[in-house]
Amino acid sequence: MAPLAPPRVFVGREAETAQLRELVRSVAAGRGGLLWVEGEPGIGKTALVTEGLAEGPELGCRTMWATADEMSRHAPLHAVLDCLQVDTHEASGRRARISELLHGAPGITEPLWPAMEELLALVDELSTAKPLIMVMDDIQWADEASLLAWHRLAQVVEQQSLLLVAVSRPVPQREPVDRLRRSVLARDAVLLSLGPLTDAEVSALVTDLAGGPPDSELRRLADNAAGNPLYLCEMLDVLRRRHRAAPGDGPAAQLSDPAAPGTAVPPPSLSSVITRRLDFLPPEVLETLSSATLLGQEFSVTDLAGLLGEPPSTLLSPLRYAIAAGVVGEHNRLLRFRHPLIHQALRDTIPSALRVALHRQAAEVLDRAGAPVERVAEQLLSSDTVDGWTLDWTVEHAAALAHRAPEAAAHLLRRGADHCAGIEQERWEVLTAALAKTLFRLGRNAEAETCAWQLLELAHDPEITAEMRWILARVLFSVGRSRQAVTVTEEALDACPAPMWRARLQALLAMFLRADAGEVAAAESTAREALAVAEDAEDRFGIGYALCVVWLAEAVRRDFRAALSSVDRALEVIGDDPEYRDLRSWALDNKIFTLQNLDRLSDAEAGLRAAVAEAEQGGDPTQASLHIGTAVHCFWAGRWDDARTALDSVVVEGPEVTHYGLREHGPILLYHGVAALLAGHRDDRDTARRHLEAGLALPSVTVSDWENGDFLLAADALSAERDGDPASARDRLAELLDIRPGQMTLIHQWLPDLVRIALDLDDDALARKACAACTAEAEAEAALSGPARAGAAAERCRGLLAGDPERLLAVAGHYESVSRPFERAQSLEDAAVLLARARRTAQARDRLNEAVGIYAALGAGWDIRRADTRVRPYGVRRGVRGTRKRPSFGWDALSPTELKVARMVAKGMSNPEIASDLFLSRRTVQTHVSHILGKLGVHSRVEIATVALSHEADQP
Repeated sequence: MAPLAPPRVFVGREAETAQLRELVRSVAAGRGGLLWVEGEPGIGKTALVTEGLAEGPELGCRTMWATADEMSRHAPLHAVLDCLQVDTHEASGRRARISELLHGAPGITEPLWPAMEELLALVDELSTAKPLIMVMDDIQWADEASLLAWHRLAQVVEQQSLLLVAVSRPVPQREPVDRLRRSVLARDAVLLSLGPLTDAEVSALVTDLAGGPPDSELRRLADNAAGNPLYLCEMLDVLRRRHRAAPGDGPAAQLSDPAAPGTAVPPPSLSSVITRRLDFLPPEVLETLSSATLLGQEFSVTDLAGLLGEPPSTLLSPLRYAIAAGVVGEHNRLLRFRHPLIHQALRDTIPSALRVALHRQAAEVLDRAGAPVERVAEQLLSSDTVDGWTLDWTVEHAAALAHRAPEAAAHLLRRGADHCAGIEQERWEVLTAALAKTLFRLGRNAEAETCAWQLLELAHDPEITAEMRWILARVLFSVGRSRQAVTVTEEALDACPAPMWRARLQALLAMFLRADAGEVAAAESTAREALAVAEDAEDRFGIGYALCVVWLAEAVRRDFRAALSSVDRALEVIGDDPEYRDLRSWALDNKIFTLQNLDRLSDAEAGLRAAVAEAEQGGDPTQASLHIGTAVHCFWAGRWDDARTALDSVVVEGPEVTHYGLREHGPILLYHGVAALLAGHRDDRDTARRHLEAGLALPSVTVSDWENGDFLLAADALSAERDGDPASARDRLAELLDIRPGQMTLIHQWLPDLVRIALDLDDDALARKACAACTAEAEAEAALSGPARAGAAAERCRGLLAGDPERLLAVAGHYESVSRPFERAQSLEDAAVLLARARRTAQARDRLNEAVGIYAALGAGWDIRRADTRVRPYGVRRGVRGTRKRPSFGWDALSPTELKVARMVAKGMSNPEIASDLFLSRRTVQTHVSHILGKLGVHSRVEIATVALSHEADQP
């Protein structure tokens, strides 16, 4: 939707208009862009954007426009939903899904994240179908969720036919808006800062508006506008109405102020000019419109009638008059003020004390009319009245409001709790408990902790105190205070809570015991007690949670068959209930990990695809841990480009990856470790160093932290070896042999490297110790789960220790059969070295070439150099031609997955469509497209399609 009224006259701004038109032509050609327009109120920002975008429809572009509203800044996604015309009554397809999520989809407990994912997918589809221009006017008032959505769109704008135009005033200054501005400008956005019109432009504007050149008195009055075009237009309108002249009636001298020439007339404020501009409206129209301002920049006739206590038919005459006068205009089935400054000026005519009372009245009217809770909350937030009705409404709707507008919920709950403190105990307990839960889900842990402690000290309701101990323990664990979390949980159990809370708290305690102190036996015993209590209480969450903690203990023992049974049962009990999404996501992670360790990589791959599909459908904010798990899987499966894509899809500063304290810490340590190790093998030293520094700076306090740091430790050892310090590499890897009680780290995957380096340094004792540790892990695995991955690693260690190339070649054959190419290449390299030492040169060269071929396909540049260096002393060379280095630029540089994505882009498919076909998340597809753009050196999907089609044409 465009502004209600285009500028009557547009003068000046030639350079800025030319820049805007160039951006429109670029997006029409398939190349996205970013624009940020800023300036004081009335300076002509909207007029400039309207003028600059005028060519859009002729060039085949669709323009979608919204103006953010100060009153709606507490309603999540309101601004962007308005821009995309997501309407609760007429929407269909993905728009209907968004409306359903935000307005009461059954079972959806946290609609914001799935709604945002659906919204971003909608933009993806719209911009794929037709070049899209999105304009957000007055973005300084936009709600924070809309600002986040804008930020996420800006991050991928180069791969879509999408032009994002943000229009902003310099005040008020809000940190979220400043943050967005910085992030957008960091992505090479065009910045247009509008200053006053020049004297010549002011004269031209006055001439056009007044119907002739201004005389000296009119020029003097125009000077008061200080180059502000809206100020100037409204001031001339006031004079015209005073003199009863129409535009173009001329001469311009007729519009001069009647004040004596040269008299010093103080320049009025813009607000007062606009107010005087509205003096021509009849009193009943002004009164109606002033009341309408309480409902926001947009309002429905039904809501206004309810607020005024009149039937809608009585508003027909004043609203028709206002529309004819250009003060308001129609927007779908709503009315909207023509300009935010008109809305503000009319609102300011209501005394502040009366305005507060009217907002309170509007809240009750909207509630009776069945308005969404966030709209009622907007009115309550604009009023400081706290009375019985307000408190009752807040208590009744706290859960729904916390799900749809959590920041607004937190504000109202805190205000209500503060009002009831020391006066109404029962209400205070309910409000404070709801506040603690809301703050926890918002990640405001310190505030949530304070509320929980207050309730534990003062609350009388045993249900509330049990739940607060549950929340408090998770808060403490989330911030790393594990010992205190254990104490709080034990005290909660001593208080003899109801069976449901006893089961959940026991399972939580079991998880803490394993994560903090490594007490596996105690953790398993406690978890099984929790399971029995949860089954008696028929608490599905408690049953599923207890089974996940039992899984932890079984995995530590390497009993992966039992672990798989436990996690399968947990998933069956949890089901697909959206309320348990955090727990289900953790259980899916556990199942994938278990299948990987049983060497069932194809089943693990299927599990990953299913988890991605579930997360994508639900917009799961815990996708960060899923992307990290995908990266680990792809690393061992030899799909390193896909591993890198998964890592690049992680939003490190995003939502809590410990599933809000339900699971152990470590995913971010693992993220930096996998990223550093992958970069190290690819000889990308800068990336490896960056992730090493970030990962090593994180604290490793608990057993859970330590066991998630193995990739980081391996990456650090690789860095030392690559830098010519094998002794440091040996010492770093040897730390893996120091197993903490209860630790689940799978050390077998790193021990062959430790054996190799130790033997090269003549440290036979350490090599034998490492081999023994690997063998012990393999025997534990075989006894409980059957021979699997650890057994192959142990055989490789024994082959190295015995100097037996045949043994290593057999291991390489095993890795080939289970589709683990990287470990196969390492085994072939080790075999090549032993064959070279035995003077079996031809065989050594063949195995070396085979290993290097795999390394080259992976892009493992460091491994190729190491392999060549190890055999060179024995006179083994790969020959003059050797293995062709994998290209890093152009069509041949694309990975198999990237080739699939590029061909689908060429077919005109959107990212959501590609994601659905390939069983990937939409964010992962976005990352693939970004990599494709970089490798092909192009800047749009259109150019990807051109390259892809040219290569298809070259195929025989």
